[in-house]
Amino acid sequence: MVKAVNSPGKTKLAFTVLIGAALVWLTFSLGQWQTGRAQEKQALFDAQSRALAAAPISPTSAQLDLDNLSYRKIELRGTFNAKALIYIDNRQINGRPAVQVVQGFQPEGTGFLIPVDRGLLLRDPAEPRRAPNMPSRSAGDGEPVELRGTILPRFAQSAELRGLQLGSVDEISVEESNGFQVWSNFSVGQFAEQAGQPVSNFVVTLQPVGQTAEAQATAETAQQVDGFYHLAVPLQAQVAKHKGYAFQWFTMSAVLVLLTLFFVYREFYKGNKT
Repeated sequence: MVKAVNSPGKTKLAFTVLIGAALVWLTFSLGQWQTGRAQEKQALFDAQSRALAAAPISPTSAQLDLDNLSYRKIELRGTFNAKALIYIDNRQINGRPAVQVVQGFQPEGTGFLIPVDRGLLLRDPAEPRRAPNMPSRSAGDGEPVELRGTILPRFAQSAELRGLQLGSVDEISVEESNGFQVWSNFSVGQFAEQAGQPVSNFVVTLQPVGQTAEAQATAETAQQVDGFYHLAVPLQAQVAKHKGYAFQWFTMSAVLVLLTLFFVYREFYKGNKT
C-alpha cells in the first residue's frame, strides 16, 4: 500500500525536476548568449575606437574593404560635383525641420564619386516645403578642396548612425524644390545615374564621429561648420544593454534553481511523511 501511495508523488517529483532543469537550462543559455553578444559588441567597439584613432588614409579606389577600413579618417583632394547633389528629407535639428545634404565628391585623378554627408540645413518655417539654399560656394564650382571626414561602415549601417537609408532601396520619392532634388531616402543606383559616374561602396561623413563622453554629451547640440549644421555622432557600443540582459537571465536561472529545490524538498518531505 505504501508503494502505491508514493508512486504518484515520485512521478510528480520527477516531472518537477524535469521542468525545473529545462527552464534553468533555457534561461542560463539565454544569459550566455547575451554575454557573447556583449563580448562581440565590445570587440566591435574597440575596433571602431582604434580605427578612429588611426592615421588618416587617402584611398584612390572606389571599392574599399569596409570590414577593416570602417571609421578610418580620410583625407583627399578633389572637387564636389554640383550635379550629384541631393537633399534627404525629414531630418531635424533641435526639433526644427531640416534636410541632410549628400553630395558626390570626386578625388583628383579618379573617375568615381564618393557620397559625402556634408551636414544639415534648416528649412524656413515660413516656407517649410521649400528646399533651403546651399551655403555660398558650397554646391561645387570646380575648385579643388580638401576633404576630411570619416568612412562609415557601409550604406546599411549608415542608417544606424545618421538615420540615412543609404543602400538598396527599391522606391524613393523625389521632390523638386527651389532648384534642388529632395529625396525621401537614398538610392546608390539613382545617385550614380543622376551623376553619370560610378559611385564608391562607402560614404564619408563630415559630421564628427567619436566614442568619447564629450561626443555623447554633444550629440544633440548642433554646431555650424561652413554653413552646415553638424551633430556629433557617438559610437553606440550597446555593451551595457547586453550585460544587463545577461544579468536578468542569470538571475532568473538562480531563482528557478531555488524554486525547483523548494518544490523537490516539499515533495520529498511529503513523500517521506506518507
